[in-house]
Amino acid sequence: MNYSSVNMNKILEDLQKTRLQNMLLLQDRKKEIYEKIPKIKEIDMEIASGSLDAAKKRILNQNPDSTVSISEIKERNLTLSLKKKALLKENGYPEDYLNEIYNCPICRDEGYINNKPCSCLEGYIIEDMYRQSNLINILKQENFDTFSLKYYSREKSEGQNFSPYVNMSNILKRSKEFIKNFDTKFENILIWGESGLGKTFLTNCIAKELLDTGHTVLYLSSNELFEDILSKYIMSGKNSDELSTIYNFIYTCELLIIDDLGTELTNSFQLSQLFEIINKRSISKRSTLISTNLSMKQLSDRYTERIVSRLIADYMVFYVYGTNIRYQKRRALMNKTKDTN
Repeated sequence: MNYSSVNMNKILEDLQKTRLQNMLLLQDRKKEIYEKIPKIKEIDMEIASGSLDAAKKRILNQNPDSTVSISEIKERNLTLSLKKKALLKENGYPEDYLNEIYNCPICRDEGYINNKPCSCLEGYIIEDMYRQSNLINILKQENFDTFSLKYYSREKSEGQNFSPYVNMSNILKRSKEFIKNFDTKFENILIWGESGLGKTFLTNCIAKELLDTGHTVLYLSSNELFEDILSKYIMSGKNSDELSTIYNFIYTCELLIIDDLGTELTNSFQLSQLFEIINKRSISKRSTLISTNLSMKQLSDRYTERIVSRLIADYMVFYVYGTNIRYQKRRALMNKTKDTN
């Protein structure tokens, strides 16, 4: 995923188009209502006239009783507005049918509030990143409906409490409970195990379920997080709107996914930033999901004690084991090809 390829101009142009489309829609609604219910047009003209009078009195401020007059005008406009809503309802329309139309009522489709990115703009940027990284298509293929347990052995090996099949079945169950309770129970997940056992697939399943239910999810590989975002944002000092938005989103999104922790080049800067993320997100009760090929011992050797202790204390730990699924699929394909020749 490459933040620098986000087309900010296009996103802002799309927002402008949205505002224009909503404005034209409102105009069409007014034309329709004015033809069907002429009384509402009269009410709107009275409200506009009253608002203009109030503005004049406020600007001139010549009348000692102007405050009372303005109050009276506001009260009259409120009465007219209620009458207008009643007429709409009587004629089978929603009461808010002639209200201003916004896809995002927070920023009114401007994308910014007080020069700060709105949550909707953050969402558009992340969506653009996902689209360019092909993650949206990946999630269509890798989800709970397509997750198969057939690659996990039902045979329990020495030293295992459960067979790989039972273990992954339990992990799937707990993952679905995590999603079900996401809005009411704060939890984090650490998935660890060797490469090729379905960790990223499982991560994609969780991401898709939460994205489909309208939650904000930021999915980054460890290298993307540290090299493409944190290093450039903190070290370079040349922060674009896109980079600033994504940096802030690391701390504010409902679920942050850090895939393949341990593949980054570890240094003191990255260690401090990783703890900062884990700590701040825990304090603000925002969930984090981390996947890694490193064992718990390797994590302890590579990262600081305060990072590992946080992971152990604050995260549900899913240990995935079994036979490399990529190898199984490759072998099955080779056998199939061999049989057809």
